[in-house]
Amino acid sequence: MAFIRQAPLLRCLPLVVLCVLTPTLIQTIHQDAMFTASMICHYEAEQKKADCSDRGLDSIPQNLPDDIKVLDVTRNNITFILSTSFQRYPLIQVLDLSLNDIRMIESESFYPLKELNHLILSFNPNLVLPATDLFRGSKNLSTLDLIQCNLKLLPNDTLKWSPSVENINLMINRLTFVNMSLCGRLSFVDLSSNEIEHLTAESFIFGCQSDYIDLSRNPIKSVDPNVIASLSARSLSFGSYPLSLEVLKDIYSGICRSEKVGLAIIYSNFTVLPLDFFRNCSLTFLTLSGNGIQSLSPYVFSNLTRLVELHLSQNNIVTVEPIFFQGMRELKVLNLDNNKIKYINPNSDVWALDLNVLYLCTNSLTEISEFAFLGLRNLTLLDLRFNKDLIVLNITSFSELTEIQTIDLNQCSMSTFHPVAPNLTTLSMNNMNIPSTYTTPRIFLKDSQGIKDLEIRKSSLSTADIWDKTVNVSLFDGLSKLITLDLSDNSFDIRFPDIFPARIFEQLAALQKLGLETCHISGLHPLAFSGLESLRVLNLRGNMIQQLNFEIFKMLDQVTIINLDGNLLTYLDEQLFSNNPRLTTLLLSNNRFTRLNQTTFEPIKSSLLSLDFSLNPFSCNCDIRWFRDWMSGHIFVIDEDKTLCSLASLEPLRGKPLLNFDTSKLCGLNVVLVCLTPLAGIIVVVIVVVLYHNRWQLKQKLFLFKLMAIGYKEMRDARDYKDYEFDLNIIFYDDDEEWVRQQLRPALEERLPQFQRNVFGDQDLIPGMHYLDAVDYVVSHSYKTLILLSRAAVHDRWFMLKIRTAMDHVSDTETEFVVVVFLEDIPDEEIPFLARLYLSDGRPYLHWTEDVRGHDFFWNKLVKNLTINLRTNDLIPNE
Repeated sequence: MAFIRQAPLLRCLPLVVLCVLTPTLIQTIHQDAMFTASMICHYEAEQKKADCSDRGLDSIPQNLPDDIKVLDVTRNNITFILSTSFQRYPLIQVLDLSLNDIRMIESESFYPLKELNHLILSFNPNLVLPATDLFRGSKNLSTLDLIQCNLKLLPNDTLKWSPSVENINLMINRLTFVNMSLCGRLSFVDLSSNEIEHLTAESFIFGCQSDYIDLSRNPIKSVDPNVIASLSARSLSFGSYPLSLEVLKDIYSGICRSEKVGLAIIYSNFTVLPLDFFRNCSLTFLTLSGNGIQSLSPYVFSNLTRLVELHLSQNNIVTVEPIFFQGMRELKVLNLDNNKIKYINPNSDVWALDLNVLYLCTNSLTEISEFAFLGLRNLTLLDLRFNKDLIVLNITSFSELTEIQTIDLNQCSMSTFHPVAPNLTTLSMNNMNIPSTYTTPRIFLKDSQGIKDLEIRKSSLSTADIWDKTVNVSLFDGLSKLITLDLSDNSFDIRFPDIFPARIFEQLAALQKLGLETCHISGLHPLAFSGLESLRVLNLRGNMIQQLNFEIFKMLDQVTIINLDGNLLTYLDEQLFSNNPRLTTLLLSNNRFTRLNQTTFEPIKSSLLSLDFSLNPFSCNCDIRWFRDWMSGHIFVIDEDKTLCSLASLEPLRGKPLLNFDTSKLCGLNVVLVCLTPLAGIIVVVIVVVLYHNRWQLKQKLFLFKLMAIGYKEMRDARDYKDYEFDLNIIFYDDDEEWVRQQLRPALEERLPQFQRNVFGDQDLIPGMHYLDAVDYVVSHSYKTLILLSRAAVHDRWFMLKIRTAMDHVSDTETEFVVVVFLEDIPDEEIPFLARLYLSDGRPYLHWTEDVRGHDFFWNKLVKNLTINLRTNDLIPNE
């Protein structure tokens, strides 16, 4: 009966199992159906990155490699993040979920991601975070982005579990209060563009230590100074929203009750700075930019004795006087960019500051007197860019700018400039609108000879501005430390065509980079670049040069890059690059070349790495097939698809890339070769007749040659260099020691590394022995002896005794272990008897040549002679 009662339960068991498995099966089917061909993610195996952005996904894909480190699922339709979404991908480090419509995230969703360090949830407008434990497993999280998610509440433990978080971005949300008491140390916290109105103990709880908190673009109406003081942040930012003076005072009061070092109040309608506003506190960085401040009061910043940087840019300040900043003894950087400043120190007062950097960019300055910066002895950088009406800047010995290193005058209108600045290293005067009424040189740099970088681009300079032809003086005379000079986009030859002064750069021995791009230069004097012995880069792009003298680059033996793009060149002289052995890049695009001379490029073939001949009307025929073969070699051809054959080319090549030129098909037999073939036949017949006439003498010579060859092979000494105490013994005269050190030693180390036991001259002889005994011992115990003969050596008695010792051992051992090298030509009457005897016996010798082309042959032959020993064979007659 019991069995009968349990039977209905057994019959229901399959139904129960089916009910349990149905949700899992439905989810699996849903996930498999999701991956149609149009939704396949792009996977980069090397970076382990899966790009699934903009695929129409509504959940996290589950068919990706499980070792991915970067997953991008932006711009999809994902609404839910489940606790199982990332179980397959535990190695993810960067996860981008932005631009979806995520509404719910299960609290355990990120638990599997132990390596997660960058999470982006921005632009999910309906996002609601779980109340707790969302990042419990994300201990390595360093960056969290929650931009524009319409968040109204942030869980208190958001950062509790992630001690490594450095940046959290919560801008453009709807937060009205903040409660983040559980967190570690942050670098940057962005709370800008929220709806925070009150910074009070009830509405703003933030216990994290941080470097910077941005609270700008919040409609702050009340501030508790104690809350500001309690924030463990080094710097705070407010503004981009009108703030009342009471709020500003409370903010500053809180700052002064703490050890905060940075404060930014920007675009807050803080137009007037009350004299008693800035009380003494620990601030080192203060920004008051964009507040519409029209004027400053004397001593307004006098209590900020620790301040290092003060930014007052984008205001309406008209006058700047030293008294405004009196007492700021630690101030190093003062930024007054984008104001309406017309006057600087109009009363010629002394600045009581230790200022290093002064920014005055984009103001209304017209003239700066020599006393404007009086007292700023440690000023190193002066930025005056975009003062378009600035005509005069007087820097004299009375200005006391003795330490100034950088002056920027870009976009000014300087009529004259004569700085007395011995430590000036960088000067920029680009895009200057110089009045055309001035016809004499307006720039003088003779009292600033420490300049290393000089830019005067696009400033309407003419030849007269840089060269005084009446006294032959250059603007750059004395600038011996100049490294970079850029004079591009000027008009040197417009008024005086075909005249570019010789020796204008003659005193610039240290110059490495010269820019003369687009300067309307039509001709260059052969000595235009004389003195530029250190020049590496020469830019002549975009001029009107039609011809280059063969000596124009003669002095530039260090140059690596020459840019002649966009000129009118049609021909390059054979000797043009004869003294440029380090040239690696040659740019000659957009000229008028139709053909090229092969000899021109021979000196730079081995060094040149990049070449640009694009946009030239080349006449592609068999005369330039060498050029095509060269371009298809090791050299990198820039814009090879634009290096085309002109209409004057062979018919199949017209309008096509020069590299398509197949020389083997289009260039037939060489006419010269065809003509020489019959002549070669006649020469062969003549040779045969001569050989037949002298056949008996030739047979005798062949016999001797055969005997010598067989003897060379059969009488080779069986002993190896390892059988001797010394590998090599070098006998030389003291005057020849430099050649041994500079030539012989390096060659032996490179070509005979196995020869380590070498005796170089007398200094390596065995100590304690009699001199001649030591010489005899080394000669007899060396595998090879190398004798270096020179005119001085053959007149030395002791040297000749050493040669005699070596010759005696040759006779005693019947082994040719001696090799003689003539280091120079010795007249016959000076050759001693021993040397004559050695040569008459047909012993091995070599002759050193100063011609570098013969060095490889010399060393190869010497190595051969030093690696074998032959037995002497006196049966072979000497010739």
